[in-house]
Amino acid sequence: MRERKGVAVCVVLSLVMVVALTAVAQDTKAMRNADVVELVKAALPETTIIMSIERSATAFDVSPTELIRLKNGGVPTKVIEAMIQATNRPTAAAVPAAAVPAAPGVASLWGSKQTRIDADRVFLLEGDKRTELKYTKPGTRSRFIYAIQTFAVLPGTKSRLRIETKVPEFEMILPDNVEISSIVALALLAERENGTREILIGGGFMSFSQGLPKERNMKIAYEKTADQSGAPEGYEIYRIKPAMTLKPGEYAFMVSKPAGGTMGPIAGAGFNYNFYEIGID
Repeated sequence: MRERKGVAVCVVLSLVMVVALTAVAQDTKAMRNADVVELVKAALPETTIIMSIERSATAFDVSPTELIRLKNGGVPTKVIEAMIQATNRPTAAAVPAAAVPAAPGVASLWGSKQTRIDADRVFLLEGDKRTELKYTKPGTRSRFIYAIQTFAVLPGTKSRLRIETKVPEFEMILPDNVEISSIVALALLAERENGTREILIGGGFMSFSQGLPKERNMKIAYEKTADQSGAPEGYEIYRIKPAMTLKPGEYAFMVSKPAGGTMGPIAGAGFNYNFYEIGID
């Protein structure tokens, strides 16, 4: 009788250990803030850490307090940005099982319900020609003249991409529950004598507010495309263009990054926006 009880106890203990080990294994699969800090302390290259973040399941805390703690802990800005972007990736549990019907061409541009959705892709449309724009992460410049002003700064005085059309048209996908004009803007950049281009993105005296100067915030018009068959579930394809004819100059198609929130004043313009620069001759 005692032998049977002993066997039963061993079986129960074994089951408990298996469950515990399984829970630990599942918990350690996700990369966390502390893991990134350890990688930085180990002096691994920045590119290696970012690659690890992009290829791992993650459970990062990207609250303002934690972002400041990471920055003070020596974690590079690009690594922190990769952590924020990772929090927006759809997880396997959140991805619906049904697949988008296989449609050639446009459908492959944005991904599908079963793959990572490429919501940060912007295309310039010129007749039948489609050019994907490459985004630039801006630097940040601040100055104090009666009030604090924060500028997003792009290197160089000229965009590599030059066009002649004065009413460029862009195409991108956006979540179907957002107001387009609140996250997309077309900015006229100012060229500086030090070889950069910039745009004021916020400032204030007693408080800080974000927004572009009225004279440099080009009004936009947008509409859904007639064919939405290539849009992943929860997203819609939009055509976006300036509401007026643009004069020659340096412009940036700006897309707000939801993870950035209002972190611009603390962590820099790169946390708030992707800049797709374009020059009009």
